[in-house]
Amino acid sequence: MRRKGPAATYRFGCGMKWVTWLFIATGVLWAAAIVLWLVAGGRVEFTAGSAPWSWQVLVPAWMTLTGIVLALGGCVVFAQQMFVAILGRFEHDGLLDPPSRFGKRQHPPA
Repeated sequence: MRRKGPAATYRFGCGMKWVTWLFIATGVLWAAAIVLWLVAGGRVEFTAGSAPWSWQVLVPAWMTLTGIVLALGGCVVFAQQMFVAILGRFEHDGLLDPPSRFGKRQHPPA
């Protein structure tokens, strides 16, 4: 049974807090990786082509990869929250029902 009255705005659950924190963590990891890559000499060592690489190359690479994984997780949680919000609005408003030809208060002829 649908509720009567105007449509209520959807309030997101704790999933959107997870999205925020995942993207903040991604930004922090990428900023630290860029600093390590440029300041600690990772770029110089990588472009010189010396192998095996030291921590100046490996640590920023793993930090960047971890940031990518966190960003993908944030995208998945965001998509899930949007899907739940859309379904919640459909359930509340009955948007899948066809419009009535007779209006709200009129009944079909008997």
